[in-house]
Amino acid sequence: MEFRWNVPVLGLTRLGDRVEGLATADGMIIGDSYVLAAGCDSPALARPLGLFLPIIPAKGYSMTIPVANHAGAPFVSITDDEHKMVYSRLGDRLRAAGTAEMAGHDASLNPARAKMILDHARTLFPDGGDFERAEPWAGLRPVTPDSVPLLGGTPFANLWLNTGHGTLGWTMACGSGRVIADLVSGRQPEIAMDGLGASRFRHGLPTMTA
Repeated sequence: MEFRWNVPVLGLTRLGDRVEGLATADGMIIGDSYVLAAGCDSPALARPLGLFLPIIPAKGYSMTIPVANHAGAPFVSITDDEHKMVYSRLGDRLRAAGTAEMAGHDASLNPARAKMILDHARTLFPDGGDFERAEPWAGLRPVTPDSVPLLGGTPFANLWLNTGHGTLGWTMACGSGRVIADLVSGRQPEIAMDGLGASRFRHGLPTMTA
């Protein structure tokens, strides 16, 4: 197995009903099978192949707060339904996350949204950590219209989809990887694949043309 880090992907090339190769900044990579798992960039990579993937970026925010010598941070994951916030203890840190901003592919951090998350965390857990040293983060999450990922095959015999997991990328990572590994290897996945493909949408994956 070979990993290539920090190599920009330029596109996929096709030959008939198969993907022929992967064009990168380091040249062409040829493989037997290809898995498209590029998050919010998946639609742009699929479009030249004639595939429509209904995925848009939703910017999520979080604040990571050092617990330090404070005793008020929770030890279990907590969901604040009223404010649409979640809290998770990560060792000596408290992670507070919430909100979704529809700002296209702009991944810059909005200070007002970050402050709102910090203020809610401080109100709920006043002795939860050193709020003055909280670290803000913002990132793009690939969401579909029904919040269900795109998982499975395409009209191309050797191209598979594993994208569109929204806020549950880490949660579904192992299960999604197992499903794709089974499909690529010709095995029957252990879960039903109904409703996971792009064909569930009105446009779906179009019939491939030469």
